[in-house]
Amino acid sequence: MKELTKEIMSFLELDWESIQNYFLTLFFTTLSAYLVIIAIRFLLHQFFKRTSLIDEKKEETIESVFRNTSSYILLIVFVITAIKPFAGSLKEFVVAGGIIAAIIGFGAQKLINDLISGMFMIFEKTIRVGDFINVNGEPEAGTVEELGFRISKIRLVNGKLVTIPNGEIRKMVNGSVEKRRVFESVIVSFNENPKRVKELLQEVCDELNELQAELLKTEKLSGEYIEQYNVYGLSSLDISPNGYKFSITATVNDTDYLTAAQEAKYMLAQKMFENKILMPAQQIVLQQSNQYTEVSHSR
Repeated sequence: MKELTKEIMSFLELDWESIQNYFLTLFFTTLSAYLVIIAIRFLLHQFFKRTSLIDEKKEETIESVFRNTSSYILLIVFVITAIKPFAGSLKEFVVAGGIIAAIIGFGAQKLINDLISGMFMIFEKTIRVGDFINVNGEPEAGTVEELGFRISKIRLVNGKLVTIPNGEIRKMVNGSVEKRRVFESVIVSFNENPKRVKELLQEVCDELNELQAELLKTEKLSGEYIEQYNVYGLSSLDISPNGYKFSITATVNDTDYLTAAQEAKYMLAQKMFENKILMPAQQIVLQQSNQYTEVSHSR
């Protein structure tokens, strides 16, 4: 450490030309590293744009990780270039770096935790850019827009952008693991004929299969649909005290789930309305003069 201190003192005693050379070296080294990073990012983007070796989500994830990592690389290059003149030997340089790392480590435990958590998420492919996820059981879910070693950025359904340190992600539900199942239901009155309702739902399924042909998930090798829209059937008798519950299902591409599900809901509602299918009645019991009067509200 004494020799390192002498190096610093001798630097401070240098003439203006030496100081100027020091800052010029620092500037051009950092600039060169920056330009190299920009060039690699550009080439990487062009490579993914012109090829289809891996799927789009993996491409976006790789680009996002490199974009976030490049800032740390640039910082490391800057720090090493800045302190190199003060290290008379490699041993002193390593010792100085160890001391600095120890000082930073005491005050940056949370940062280190975030970085380690981010590394595990990225290398284990827990999430990718474009995945639709729910974090820590929050009521709102969203789409991953940016994935880095320290933080992840998620765009919620309401449009808000949430930045979450990776170390704070304790539990995550990923609804975008290559395929996702649409499961939509409708509850109809007990006064309706179940057979008629099932026939109408089958009509909805046939229309959706034609309308959403490009959204349905297919096998990679055969190209056949994994699961087209079909009537799941009478899924429950006791979900509502006033009606039957019918459901339809299909397996779609994870990126198309929201579009497919919303369209399925709309077509179910439209079909029920056009055919005047009764929804469950709401029953209210009023007590008057020790007598009960039942008031029903239906469509």
